[in-house]
Amino acid sequence: MLSAQACYAAHTAAKCGYAFRSLDGDDGYLFEVRDGARVAVFAAGAGTPYALNDARAASIARDKAFCAEVLRQADVAVLPGRMFFVTKRWAEMRSPGREPEDALAYAAGASYPLFCKPVSASNGLHAEVVESADAFTDYMRRVSREHFAILVQPFISAPEYRVFVLEGRALFSYRKHQPRVIGDGRSTLAALVAALPREDGAPALKPRGRDGRGVLMGAADMPPDGARITLEGPANRSAGGGASALRDGAAPHLEQIALAAADAIGLGLVGVDIFDRGAEGLAVIEVNSNPMIATLEDHDRWDLIEAIWRANFAAALR
Repeated sequence: MLSAQACYAAHTAAKCGYAFRSLDGDDGYLFEVRDGARVAVFAAGAGTPYALNDARAASIARDKAFCAEVLRQADVAVLPGRMFFVTKRWAEMRSPGREPEDALAYAAGASYPLFCKPVSASNGLHAEVVESADAFTDYMRRVSREHFAILVQPFISAPEYRVFVLEGRALFSYRKHQPRVIGDGRSTLAALVAALPREDGAPALKPRGRDGRGVLMGAADMPPDGARITLEGPANRSAGGGASALRDGAAPHLEQIALAAADAIGLGLVGVDIFDRGAEGLAVIEVNSNPMIATLEDHDRWDLIEAIWRANFAAALR
């Protein structure tokens, strides 16, 4: 099936002795699981298959600006940021001060680089490092075709972690890595980036990054043979990012802030992304109420996939 979640559900259903059936053929984005008399239907893809999260909590988590404010009110450390609308549509339904013209005025006096992302996007789509006021104007123009609002934050370069919380405990965690390329002494950074494998529909990677000494490289630069260039942008797996140090549970300091974030939003299953800013402390980047778990498949951790889906079946089959 094309749906990864359907594959995980089918695998776990077989382990549980349950019946699994795809309701949309080979796609598997709509499927059901039966344990006899009881049946539960799940939607993946654009939907969410997780029965452990109610619609109220999930809707807060999906809006990055709303989510950050809820966490801030609960004294959970988050990154500073400003939300702006990138379209005048529905302007009569909101108070002034956050319109496109306000965003441009803010950008004119901002300290660059900035990190910008739509409040409702996923998989790193349109999550970009913006280097100047002109680039910000271009970013707003592009994003407004698909989204209505963005979150503008300072650019942070720090170790990033994901902690997966399941029913009040940290089930697993790992360190996230931004996409990287290795120089061959012959190819430009643009050519190396274009050759990277990416998932279908993944956001385009910018040919811009830094070498191990922090030297900035652009599209036309030619990295030396063997030089590792870390690209700027999101660390999402779908965008070419990677994961390392996958472990059961999480380090105590990471688990503490992840559980606080899950509790503040009211989520039973959640992926919490966290920056470790050293002396400045931890800060929650995002709270994902519909996290993909393909990283577990990459690391052959089907036991953890089963744990997630067993809990999901228990919540849905009531």
